[in-house]
Formats: sequence, structure tokens, C-alpha cells
Amino acid sequence: MCHLSMVEFDDKAPLELLELVNKVFAHLDKVHEGVDMQKETQEKTEERICGFLKVLGYPCDFNPNYCRDIVHGEKKTLHHILYWLLSRLPDLQRKAYTAKFLVPLQIPDEYKFDDEML
Repeated sequence: MCHLSMVEFDDKAPLELLELVNKVFAHLDKVHEGVDMQKETQEKTEERICGFLKVLGYPCDFNPNYCRDIVHGEKKTLHHILYWLLSRLPDLQRKAYTAKFLVPLQIPDEYKFDDEML
């Protein structure tokens, strides 16, 4: 396990904090493992991180400014997210696992008009 003093944690750069959030995500769902946050576009990062927080039930309205703060590594926002994630880790592991099976399937429109498929 990683041992960080409070000073080291507070001195983390925005990208380092975002990478820390991603490490917690990778612990919850392997989809986030190996993501190179320096090469991933900001739009993709926002979509991935905000989308996964929604799946986990993070209490937020996910307005565009809030999602932008996440992607830009705003410390207060990411500290709150990390606290929320880590204080609920066992429950979130269960939720992340079961969420894969509860996501509605996207059925292409061309199949919706086929009587056999309906």
C-alpha cells in the first residue's frame, strides 16, 4: 500500500491527482487500467470519469463546469471525489461489478422494426 504524508498528497499536481482517481477506478473496474491520461483527450477523460462516477452513484449534478473541474484537476473537487471513493470502497466494488450487468443494451434502430427481433 502507498504511504503518503498529508503534505505530499496536498502537493500533488492536478494531473497526479487525476491519475490517483484513475488508480482507484482501475481497482474498481479493470477498464480503467493502463489508461495513459497524458495521451487521452480531455473530452474522453471527462466522458470516462464522469460516466463512471455516475454509474457509482456519486452525489453530483455533473454540470459542465463540474466535469471541467475534474478534467483540469481542481484539487478541492478531486479531494472530495477521492474521499468519497475511498470511504465507500467495498460497496463501490460491488456496485462497479454489478453495474456491468445492469446497463441497458443499446439496440440498433434497424432491429427495432424486425418483428422477429421484437
